[in-house]
Amino acid sequence: MSATPSTTVPSAPPLLELENITASYGDLQALFGITLRVNAGEIVTLIGANGAGKTTTLRVISGIKQAAGGALRFAGKDVSRVPAHEMVARGVSHVPEGRQVFPFMTVRENLSLGAYTPRARGHMKQSLEEQLTLFPRLAERMDQLAGTLSGGEQQMVAIARGLMAQPKLLLLDEPSLGLAPKVVDEVFEKIQEVRRKGITMLIVEQNVVSGLSISDRGYVVQNGTILMEDSAKNLLTNAMVRAAYLGL
Repeated sequence: MSATPSTTVPSAPPLLELENITASYGDLQALFGITLRVNAGEIVTLIGANGAGKTTTLRVISGIKQAAGGALRFAGKDVSRVPAHEMVARGVSHVPEGRQVFPFMTVRENLSLGAYTPRARGHMKQSLEEQLTLFPRLAERMDQLAGTLSGGEQQMVAIARGLMAQPKLLLLDEPSLGLAPKVVDEVFEKIQEVRRKGITMLIVEQNVVSGLSISDRGYVVQNGTILMEDSAKNLLTNAMVRAAYLGL
């Protein structure tokens, strides 16, 4: 798999910018001054060990978790205190770890829930057609309960549901988690197709090779801080990254 050339205009301001973000769960501090950016048109991947703060970073961006300090800007506006439902309306869609489909609802119902904002509801038919073109297997499963699907199919539902909101930025948390290698390849091919539609993505991924192979840039997260930032190509050949995350 190889990354599609980025359409990013270097002089343009970032679509997403985090500056010195801190966050805590009660007395436990999870983030210690996270600073990163995502430019329009990019795929950026966060890598790091379990508990490093990657998922918390996505939760802060999507408004599920409020930052304790620092600044969060999206599309040039400060959104540090914007709640999750409003972040969706502004164009940020979060596909959580573990897929979290509604198991006792059909695929059709799961997808429809992704288009709950007024803007997305107005384009629901078109959006649904786009998702079924992107994920044709789901067209055969529309009236099937989501909980009866395979893991790969559930991941497709989760991504398609996120896309139903018509996001500018798609946050993907561990899209390959628990999937067979062949299915992982298919999911990441679909992610590249999503990028070709002009959607920017920030991905958290334990599968370092798969994640960085389709990305423009990456960040290494360790103990709630950014340890390293570089192009995805350079991170894949970095000796520390290869030793820590690839066992090489």
